[in-house]
Amino acid sequence: MTINTYQTNIIKKENLNIDTLYFQLKKPANYDFKPGQFLQIFFENLKRSYSIFSKPSDETIDLCIKCLAGGEASEIFKNITVGENIKISDPMGHFIINEDDVERTYVATGSGIAPIVSMLRTSLEDYAHKSKIYLLFGIRYEEDIFYIKELEELSNKYTNFSFDFTLSRPSENWKGNTGRVSAHLPSKITDKKNNQFYLCGSPDMVKDIRKLLIDSDVDMKNIKFEIF
Repeated sequence: MTINTYQTNIIKKENLNIDTLYFQLKKPANYDFKPGQFLQIFFENLKRSYSIFSKPSDETIDLCIKCLAGGEASEIFKNITVGENIKISDPMGHFIINEDDVERTYVATGSGIAPIVSMLRTSLEDYAHKSKIYLLFGIRYEEDIFYIKELEELSNKYTNFSFDFTLSRPSENWKGNTGRVSAHLPSKITDKKNNQFYLCGSPDMVKDIRKLLIDSDVDMKNIKFEIF
């Protein structure tokens, strides 16, 4: 399969937390994608795949990238500066939503929130969906927290959207939800037949939540996932 590539440049870079970077890229002309898709970034001797954080109607391509200590691509991203050129691929992937206005439940951990933010914002802001939309977001430590303010703004603006987040390794001073996402989801499954579930994060999380859903009589065709 031929992969088309595009030259673009970085127009914004900032830290979302201690090890997660946010980038805005100039969107190439006629660059169309579906909410939930990913792209590849090409460096001299390697390539990496990243889900698109922005929604298709945004004027930029936004990325949410977790940097791993000693990671080859991570080190490049830590040192890359605004204005530098970067080569990206066509959008790819089938972890997407369509315009059907149906109840959806999202479960994400860490940077697995990236494609789900694209889905959420598109669903609420562009498709004007009215069905119930719920997000359960799992994070490890307090210092890992990011994008909560933006989610709160969405939930305040759209009454059909709600979310919870939980810390799996909180400090003794943490007053919010604690534990893995699997401990919190069962009480939120109110519609097992018409609900569509989207899971994105670590292999263990996806495996655990998928089993939990199937054991709760959720049809497998209503469970979509992407592993980070």
